[in-house]
Amino acid sequence: MALSYIHSMKRTLYIALMAIAVASCNSANSERPSDKYEEKKKSLEETERENPLQFLRIQGDNHVNLLNQEVVEGEITNKATLASFKDVEVRITFKSSSGSTIEKAIKTVNDVVRPGKSVSFKFKMKKPKGTASVAVDITGATADK
Repeated sequence: MALSYIHSMKRTLYIALMAIAVASCNSANSERPSDKYEEKKKSLEETERENPLQFLRIQGDNHVNLLNQEVVEGEITNKATLASFKDVEVRITFKSSSGSTIEKAIKTVNDVVRPGKSVSFKFKMKKPKGTASVAVDITGATADK
């Protein structure tokens, strides 16, 4: 009889522990997961919007056309997951054969660069005397909406 009483107590204790475990799991999820997700999403978007230079990449090439203009063209890619950017400022640096800077120009790409997408650009300008190479980089952008 004592053995069946112990067995019954073990079973009752096991059931009670399982009920507590299930109840604690449910209380941990009392905050809606979608609320936490939306909070993290908003925080990520704010971070992206405030730091466009961390998420925008540029690659470009240049050549001289028949009118002796320097043609600089390339692509700007947005590596952000949520934020779009517009009014991307591209700095074009003309360098001599020794690598020193001859001249700099700032041009603006007015297209909106959506998350994970790219936009192309093309600028034509007078080629400064002594130019051996041209470098492009992004100096600024504005978060869109």
